[in-house]
Amino acid sequence: MNNSNILKPALIGGVALGILSALPVIKSCNCICCAWAIGGGILAAYLYIRESPFLVTMGRGAVVGLTAGAIGAVVCSLFSIPIQRILTGGVNPAIIMEQAQEQMTKYPDFPQEARQAIEAFLLRDDLMMLIVIFSFLFYIVLYSLFAMLGGAIGVAIFEKRKPGDAQTDVMPPQPPVDTPPPTLPY
Repeated sequence: MNNSNILKPALIGGVALGILSALPVIKSCNCICCAWAIGGGILAAYLYIRESPFLVTMGRGAVVGLTAGAIGAVVCSLFSIPIQRILTGGVNPAIIMEQAQEQMTKYPDFPQEARQAIEAFLLRDDLMMLIVIFSFLFYIVLYSLFAMLGGAIGVAIFEKRKPGDAQTDVMPPQPPVDTPPPTLPY
C-alpha cells in the first residue's frame, strides 16, 4: 500500500495532538496517560481507515499513529516556545539563580564543586535552547509511542471490515498506463 495515504491522516492527527499538548490548561490532560497523544493516534487511524479502500491492519494503524506522534512532537515544540514566552515573559536568569541558591542553602553539606557547576549551567546563554532541544527529544519519543498505541486502538475500534470480504481484497480498477488513448473512427 502506498505510504502517501498515511501522510494526510497523520498530519491532521499530529497537528491536533501538538496544539492540544501545547495549550497551557488543556495540556494537563497529557498527564493522564498521555491522553492527547493517544487521541491523536486514534484520530489519525480513524481518518486513515475512512480513506482506505483496503482492510487496515493493526500494524498500519500503529504506523499512522507513530507518524502522527512525531508530527505532534514537532508541532507541540514549535507552539510551546511562543506560548511560554508570552506567559512567563521569557526566562530571567537572576530569578532562576536566586531560586537555585535558596534550594542549595537548605543542604549545608552540598559539595561546593556541585554548587559551582549548577550555577555555571544556569547562567548559560543558551539555557532556553537546551531546554527546548531536550523537551523536543522527550516529546518525540513519548508522543510517538503513545500515538502508536492510539493508532492500534483506533484500528481496533473503527475497522469493521473483516479479512476475506470481497470489497477489501480487490484493488479498485486502475486506468491503463501504457496504452494509447482510444481513437474514434471517422
